[in-house]
Amino acid sequence: MAYKTDVKQNKAFNCSYLDEISMQGLFLRSKIPVYQKSVANNYVTIRRIFSYTIVQPKVTNVEYGILKASGLHPLEETDGNSLYKELMNLIEFSNSNEKNKRETGEKIFQIRVKELKYILANSALIRIYEFKDGYKVLEKYLEFIAG
Repeated sequence: MAYKTDVKQNKAFNCSYLDEISMQGLFLRSKIPVYQKSVANNYVTIRRIFSYTIVQPKVTNVEYGILKASGLHPLEETDGNSLYKELMNLIEFSNSNEKNKRETGEKIFQIRVKELKYILANSALIRIYEFKDGYKVLEKYLEFIAG
């Protein structure tokens, strides 16, 4: 009989754990800035319609200079863990009261999405080069905030 009680208690614990996860997801979505949500909605809509077979512009040297000045690497050289940390910093920057931080966060986010579009439009690049998985994390993040 003690065994059945333990099983019921474990099931109740697992359900509360799942509730905590969904509450964390809702809290995270509430912190995401409106600018990032609009960019993500645009990205997901275009991806569903065109599947990125249309040509996307490559990131310019000026935009790479902005990334370098912020201490960031190009998307193809960024691993998933460091991109996740970068996204959390971008959320903090975009929610900041300082205008310079907010504008910098929006510029960097826009550059990252532009890099992702270029990588996905040129799927041959993915097959030829060995990219780190940062672009996959960014794509999942955009789908998460758009959905």
